[in-house]
Amino acid sequence: MKINFSFEKREAIILAGLLSLSFLIRLLLFPTQGYANDMNTFAYWFNTAAEHGPRVFYDVVFEAVGWVDYPPFNVYFFWGFGSLARMLSLSGTPAIFYIIKLLPNLFDTATAFLIFMFVRKRLDFKAAMLATALYVFNPAVVFNAAVWGQFDAIYTFFLVLSLMLALASKPELSAVTFTLGILTKPQSVALLPLIAFLIFKKNGWRRLLTSILAGAATLFVVIIPFEWSNPITFLSNIYFGAYGGYEYTSVNAFNTWALGGLWVPDGNLFILGWILFGALTAFTLYVLNKRLNVSGELLVLFSAFMLLFGFFMLPTRIHERYLFPALSILALTFPFLKKTRPIYAVLSFTFFVNQAYVLSFLNSANQFIPAGDPIVLAVSSINLIVFLYVLVLIWDELKGRSWFKISPIKISGSVKEEAKENEHQDRPQ
Repeated sequence: MKINFSFEKREAIILAGLLSLSFLIRLLLFPTQGYANDMNTFAYWFNTAAEHGPRVFYDVVFEAVGWVDYPPFNVYFFWGFGSLARMLSLSGTPAIFYIIKLLPNLFDTATAFLIFMFVRKRLDFKAAMLATALYVFNPAVVFNAAVWGQFDAIYTFFLVLSLMLALASKPELSAVTFTLGILTKPQSVALLPLIAFLIFKKNGWRRLLTSILAGAATLFVVIIPFEWSNPITFLSNIYFGAYGGYEYTSVNAFNTWALGGLWVPDGNLFILGWILFGALTAFTLYVLNKRLNVSGELLVLFSAFMLLFGFFMLPTRIHERYLFPALSILALTFPFLKKTRPIYAVLSFTFFVNQAYVLSFLNSANQFIPAGDPIVLAVSSINLIVFLYVLVLIWDELKGRSWFKISPIKISGSVKEEAKENEHQDRPQ
């Protein structure tokens, strides 16, 4: 499905204008109140990293507040942007919140650029611009980074880049970027089985082994400055300590478990949740293995979406923001597949409502949404219906009723013609 591709000056200017406009809109939203507790915590972490450096960051934070649940790769960003805030004399002032929000919005813009590059190499310029615009102006995506000020855009960038590198048969680079993603947010683990499968399927056991070694080397390079004596224990304490701090079915995520209420102690249900996600993962990879030669990279993208969406819907202890990376994958498929377009629209709506509704409660006197809330039930039900529909789609693929036929969005006649000419060129060699 590849076409001759040259990044013309005119295209570069238009793309730069689009991304600049999006970034300007985000800047105008920076003064909007995010979650006060999160923003104050981030400000403290930025200032601490800038003052003491990464080496003793965790020691200092634990001694001061007794709590930090972000993996170590984030600390390098805290250090760099915290140092920028100190240089501009913004530390200790409300203006540091602008620096905090600047970080994820830069990564969001970078993800939009990746989406443009991926689509442009396969379809025409207008289709690539549409996919980019649909992501970079998506209200749910903008709200997460520019209003709430959360950092989901950072690990999402690394996941998208890792997936693209795996598809391009660059396994070691894919492993490195994936490792950086999981060292930013642990929920990146949702794509680990798929990345490993792709590397093995396209490159064989030897490159899978070298990729594992590349990922392991990256992990140690990142964490050794924090902990020299026992880096593995150090890392596991951060991940499992954070996970064990939220022993509830749904931590404000409007997913399957939210139908029974939010913040309900999960007991042994967390085992059931992981069993369900494990079963979904096994089924997804089974279908992908059976049908990869037929449906190609579009099935890979849809499989990535399924795992990210399933991670939001099935395990317990899931937060409202964990649907975020699924939207980036859907934006990639939007110009190609008709059936993912309504999914993108619906999930963008439900994700925006989930975030905005939760944030309104978090910043109010009553921070917990009551049981039986009609908004929670309605949005969670919609998400569940979409999830079941997605399962039907992947089942149809398994049964040979493939719908992974390129159906480019109709912007210009050349798009459809290019796609037809190149429809079969993306098949695995």
